Amino acid sequence: RPAGGAVELQPRKLPRQARSRATFNAIVDACSQVLANRSYEELTTNGISERAGVSIGTLYEYFPNREAIVAALVADACRRLVLRMEQAIEEAADMPAFLGTEHLLATGIDTLGAQENALEVLLRDAPFVMQLPAFREARETLTGLCQDIRVRSGGRLTLPAPVADTWLISQMLFTAMLEIAFFKGPEAQRRALRRELAHLTFRMAMGRDPFLHELGAPPAT
Repeated sequence: RPAGGAVELQPRKLPRQARSRATFNAIVDACSQVLANRSYEELTTNGISERAGVSIGTLYEYFPNREAIVAALVADACRRLVLRMEQAIEEAADMPAFLGTEHLLATGIDTLGAQENALEVLLRDAPFVMQLPAFREARETLTGLCQDIRVRSGGRLTLPAPVADTWLISQMLFTAMLEIAFFKGPEAQRRALRRELAHLTFRMAMGRDPFLHELGAPPAT
């Protein structure tokens, strides 16, 4: 919850026509654009309206405060994340197991770190975001997708307690993907972390090293 007690997090009105939808979307998009260059503390409704090219009065027709705009931005980001992960699961279905694992993780990391989602700034500086229904529902959906992958994998996974182990792995992976998505070091190191996360995930789920079964010898270090 934002500082200062209860704050309205719902839009004042939802757009019904194309023109109002364009205005609504412009305000939400402007919020992410402002956050790309400023901290959450510097985010203001005046700054958002200026970036969106609308009057402050128009902004307040749709949103009561900056937190409600952030909530709409997070809802959009969560929808994009879930949709992209659903697509990635289908894409990975025809790949060898390790490459499919790496593809899923890379997709999640890239989507979480996408500038348009502004999640790095918001999760760091606006803790109420993690309690938003859209964010919590997205996490639950991603956990469910992991369970779907387990079911679709049949007997190929080596998990002693399949449901519980899949839940635990999904929670660990979400946290790890966030850390890699927001990693500030060299890009080569970021890619190495992503690949090692894929190795770790594969070993946990499959009970074997992908280098020995799918990829050949590991690269020299």
